[in-house]
Amino acid sequence: MEHEEADDAQLISLIMEQSRPALETLYQRYSNTVYSLAMHMLRDAGKAEEVTQDAFFNVWRRAGSYSTSRGSVTAWLFSIAHNRTIDELRKRRRDQTHVRHGVDLSNKAEEDNSGGDPMRYATLQFDKSQLKDALFTLRPEQREIVILAYFGGLTHSEISQQLGQPLGTVKTRMRLALKKLRSVLGPQYLEQADIGM
Repeated sequence: MEHEEADDAQLISLIMEQSRPALETLYQRYSNTVYSLAMHMLRDAGKAEEVTQDAFFNVWRRAGSYSTSRGSVTAWLFSIAHNRTIDELRKRRRDQTHVRHGVDLSNKAEEDNSGGDPMRYATLQFDKSQLKDALFTLRPEQREIVILAYFGGLTHSEISQQLGQPLGTVKTRMRLALKKLRSVLGPQYLEQADIGM
């Protein structure tokens, strides 16, 4: 089988057998999205590239731990990338002394969050931390769609195409995910964080 024609689960099976071409194919499919996720959270091109490389290195090392019961390959991959990004943020926080250097998870311009009112900025940083925690209360297939839309900047149609899922399924999962996030965080938070899509 040509690796380009294999689905994600088949690629993981090949990676378990130490197939480098299978890893390269998976990398070609998802490295840009993983990089976008890391870049949105870290705002540092070098660190985002490092996280991307580490995520795929972990796929290579841990392919045997993948299970379809835990969600799609992309959900597993994005979870690895997310965890690696969080590790990088924790390291950054240890190395920094000012709250202003915290992570910006919003899609808003920098000046919206950093100008003027330090109390408002600190509150936004706390809220963003809550959002990250709340994402992991979602089912894996819902979390995957929210991550692709919110952090990856993809439209519903682009998500549908990337995941090979019907557009209606993507929209339904997004609606259910937002309903769950509202129950966890409260509706006012989602409006403030601009995740109401």
